[in-house]
Amino acid sequence: MNEKHIAAIALSADAFPSFRAKLDDALRWLELAAGMGCDLAVLPETLNLCQGDGVAAAATLSIRDAALPEDDWQTQCKPLIDAASALNIAVTLPLLIKQRDRSLRNCFFLISRTGQTLGCYTKSFVTPSELQEGTVPYQPPQPLIPWEGLNVGGAICFDTQFPEVFSEQADRGAQLFLCPSLWPGGTQLNYHAFEHSTPIVLAYPAWSRIIDITGQDIAAGGHRWETLRFGFGSPVVTARINFDRALFHADGNQQKMVTIQRDLGQRVAITFDQPNCTFAVESRCPELNIQQIITRYELVERKTYLRNARQACLENQRTSATATRTNASKQP
Repeated sequence: MNEKHIAAIALSADAFPSFRAKLDDALRWLELAAGMGCDLAVLPETLNLCQGDGVAAAATLSIRDAALPEDDWQTQCKPLIDAASALNIAVTLPLLIKQRDRSLRNCFFLISRTGQTLGCYTKSFVTPSELQEGTVPYQPPQPLIPWEGLNVGGAICFDTQFPEVFSEQADRGAQLFLCPSLWPGGTQLNYHAFEHSTPIVLAYPAWSRIIDITGQDIAAGGHRWETLRFGFGSPVVTARINFDRALFHADGNQQKMVTIQRDLGQRVAITFDQPNCTFAVESRCPELNIQQIITRYELVERKTYLRNARQACLENQRTSATATRTNASKQP
């Protein structure tokens, strides 16, 4: 079992009087997440845009003016970085960064429990308006971020519209996607989680979500009018994700599930998603990991099963085409 407790913080998109005031608001919710025992907290896109979002946003601070210099962002974000270390919680810092050539990049840094910068993800697909404002897209591949034994991938807002952002990182071994955003991600986000059997954490002011490998929301909440209008709850949603868990297509695996449950008992948890014809299997004990279960019972993960099926069909088509050409050449 390899369980992580992760929080998505739906930080308000309202206007703040200063960047420091917005940092203070983030600190308040980071303390709550840490107090709940979370290992990681994810914040929404562009933390340093503090003048609000949407048509009602104040126009007194341009995106370029809000961007932090690439050699000084750590200084200006020091309160949050220090808090992560003091609270023993990792945190994403989604920022607009001004590079030395004056171009902008929309990115997030992953800060460890000890306040170290573990890596950075930069938005791969920026909107046309961002391009006009000087924000440059990052051409993949970009490095996965190592965090506590996991390979972390990313996507930021508009990125979620492009399947290749997820598939490219998944093919290189991403085990978790962090998605700071200023939009809700849509149903395609659930599809990406299911397609790649990889959890996704979306931090979005109106409605943050944590999506399981089955493509189902397992936590959600935020500043929608009906949830926080009377002061009920908080914009911090959390979920425990077991990374010793995998998704299997029923075909070829179904005969083994009863045997696994009988052999391993409470050391595993198995759920059957009948509409999607899949089994999710997870280890529930520290001495057993999912790869050991896969090897012992010769299981085939859903993504591998589908990849092999696709390849077999393509090879069959090539063989049939070759046979047709050969037969045609033999005819008088």
